[in-house]
Amino acid sequence: MTKQDSVGNAPYSNQDFDFFYRGLEEGKLLVQKCSICGTIRNPPSPGCAHCRSLDWQPFALNGSGTVFSYTIHYHPPLPAFPVPHPVILAEMAEGIRMLGAADNTALEDIAIGAPIEAEFVQRGDNMSFRFRLKGSPAR
Repeated sequence: MTKQDSVGNAPYSNQDFDFFYRGLEEGKLLVQKCSICGTIRNPPSPGCAHCRSLDWQPFALNGSGTVFSYTIHYHPPLPAFPVPHPVILAEMAEGIRMLGAADNTALEDIAIGAPIEAEFVQRGDNMSFRFRLKGSPAR
């Protein structure tokens, strides 16, 4: 993968992360997939932990999974997030875990094992994603 121009106002921009922010702008939840052994990985990193290859391609997750764990964030307040807001560690359908806000979800409705899906949201100048419980209405 070659270095491309950094992405607009992305919160963290470098060669390992820029593809992720471009994917969000296109409504895709992207992770890295090793071009040699096919291992998918998140968070992004320069090399594959399985085979040590530096070659990778973006891979689009289908956005569904289950709540593996969660916490409720209270402090410090973060721009563009209500307080308190849940943060979910999701076991994605493809077998990797991904961390994401769930600020559109009632705290009492979150449970380990609950099915989730990703939805794309604009946060200030940046496109982002959050998890919501599957079947709950988008807000």
